[in-house]
Order: sequence, then C-alpha cells, then structure tokens
Amino acid sequence: MTKMIIRQVEARDLAEIAKWEREISRISFGDEAITDLTFHLNKLEKAMIRERSGMLVLDIDGCAAGWMWMAFRVNSVTQETYMQFRSFYISEPFRGTAGVDKLFEAGISFTKQKGVQRIVGHVHVHNLPMRTLYKKYGFRPTHLTMEYSECGAAGEKEHD
Repeated sequence: MTKMIIRQVEARDLAEIAKWEREISRISFGDEAITDLTFHLNKLEKAMIRERSGMLVLDIDGCAAGWMWMAFRVNSVTQETYMQFRSFYISEPFRGTAGVDKLFEAGISFTKQKGVQRIVGHVHVHNLPMRTLYKKYGFRPTHLTMEYSECGAAGEKEHD
C-alpha cells in the first residue's frame, strides 16, 4: 500500500527540489531561465530560514514526489497580507494522481490556517497544466504581462 503524506521540507529534500526549481525556471523563463543548480540550492537553503513553514513536500513512500512553496507577502499600497504560491511541482510519475490535489489543497489549507484571505500565484501563459489546476480551485486571472522583442512578439516562434 502506498503511503502519501504532506510534510514540511527537510534539508535532505533540497538537492531534488533544486532540480525541480530549475525545471520550473525553464518552463517560466525559457532561454532566460537560470539553470545553475547551485543557484537554486542556495536560494532554497536561504528560504528555509525564513519561509520553511510554507515549504511543503508531497512524500510518497518516504520519497519526495512533489513540492509547494508559499510565502507571505504584504501589498505595499494597501498593507494587505496575502499568500504567494511561489512554486508548485509534481515529479513526472505522480502527475495526474491524487497527490497533486492533496498537495495543492494542503497549500490552501495552510493559507486559511494563517488567516490569510487572498492567494496569488503567477504562471506562464503556456503552462496549461498549472493554469488548469488554478482554475479547478477557483483562481481567476487578474493581470497579464505583455512583452515585445525586436524579432516579434516574445515567444512567438516557440508557441504559435
């Protein structure tokens, strides 16, 4: 029988999660992605000091299978506190499984437990699986970033 739990991140998880963060960077930023694993590992180690409570791991049979990183933010104008969903990643063998929902729901539950009323998540326009997951849980788009490069619309050759 498979044992699936959600737990806080541990130091032993960071090497694998750094690889996932590199993949998230590639999905989000394409050619401009930071792919240096040492960069991602250092970023995670620093974040564990101040944001560990919002760094959750989907653990299946004792192994990290997914990851969610949440951080408290404060709107500089309104001073409203909100939660930013910084990263969400499911290892390929576990995509489309109950673990995806279990981890995402743990993030929403964490936010509610902390008394935060609003969650913000940024997603690349072409990341359809993540956009679908956000939509499933009632998130709605609020901003769209437009880019231009001298060779035409940003990403035009890759996706259109």
